[in-house]
Amino acid sequence: MLSLTIKRKIMVSAWRQGLCAASLLLSAACPPVNTPDAGEGGDGDGGAVVSRSDFLRAAGECSRQNVTSFRTQAEAFAAAPTQETWRSAMRAWSRLEPMQFGPTALSITPGGQDLREHIYSWPLVSRCDIDGVLKAGSYSGGVSRLLINRRGLWAAEYLLFSNPDEVCAPTAEWNALSTEERAARKQAYAQAVADDVAVRARTLDDAWSGFAETLATAGSGNATYPTVQGALNRVSDAVFYVEREVKDIKLATPLGLRDCAAPPCLDKLESQFAAFNTEHLAANLQGARQLLEGCDDETFAGVGFDDLLVAQGAGELARSFRTNAAAAQASLDALNGADLSVALVDSPEAARAVYDAFKGVTDLLKSEFVTVLDLDLPMGLEGDND
Repeated sequence: MLSLTIKRKIMVSAWRQGLCAASLLLSAACPPVNTPDAGEGGDGDGGAVVSRSDFLRAAGECSRQNVTSFRTQAEAFAAAPTQETWRSAMRAWSRLEPMQFGPTALSITPGGQDLREHIYSWPLVSRCDIDGVLKAGSYSGGVSRLLINRRGLWAAEYLLFSNPDEVCAPTAEWNALSTEERAARKQAYAQAVADDVAVRARTLDDAWSGFAETLATAGSGNATYPTVQGALNRVSDAVFYVEREVKDIKLATPLGLRDCAAPPCLDKLESQFAAFNTEHLAANLQGARQLLEGCDDETFAGVGFDDLLVAQGAGELARSFRTNAAAAQASLDALNGADLSVALVDSPEAARAVYDAFKGVTDLLKSEFVTVLDLDLPMGLEGDND
């Protein structure tokens, strides 16, 4: 039996050959088949023609800009760790979540430096482990040596937004502390966490300052990305964050569509203390759209995956991506500023509409998108039909 990857390669070859046959009737030249950097065409935004290398340059620069923006917000958070500066830093980081390639990615991937989990370890989190550090006071002197689920932006959320008196398994020593002392400890721990996040943000920004060029020059002679297609696959893998983490974990699980016995499962939500779930989703979608459509954070103008689809003659698919992504944003806007935690209880149909709208994007990712661009699905998604 043929694997899904081989079937997909056969499908894309047949699709290209069919397009070529049609173009011959109009006396147009056919693009070469199975050439990694072939297939140029009009920009989806009406600009110049783009190639896969053009896209990689744009994607690398987009990620670098977002990393620099996060560094700015992380340093502001360290300068004054408040709920508001946390929100700004978290919003900037959430845009980067679908851009986990290059230095932002795990070290098992090309150029990866394992920095993401040091900044934001979700879903590997534990408030009780954070409380253990809080009660012991072991945050003093810095938190860089602590396990990742005891620091980072999720730990900061708990420390800044939870009730000062709230703690797992309180000890006699903890009970003897005043509310003011407990609050002071949480603030001191939050400061140590914020300082560590700022250090990691600077490290990530420094790494990206040169790595964008590495991505842009993928191909023969590039030790990190020996082929353009291989680099394109790494960026594509990152965008699938909206399939795995967003659709399946952040939405399907709390809704009760998977791994939830009695919906809504509010304890499965990403943001447990700051009611930031809708903002997480909006920023995740924005980051994905910057790669899919273009890096402008308001209009999504610029070079994106949609331009590569147009270059392959799949302009209708490119339009579907833009339409469905806009619909996903509209579904979040329809919550009227309510957090997903509130919508799940008060307006479950509106919360389900968010899931359905995101699925409209991810269904395209798992089907025509990988077929037309001859990409491989990320590991673990082969055969995933939901």
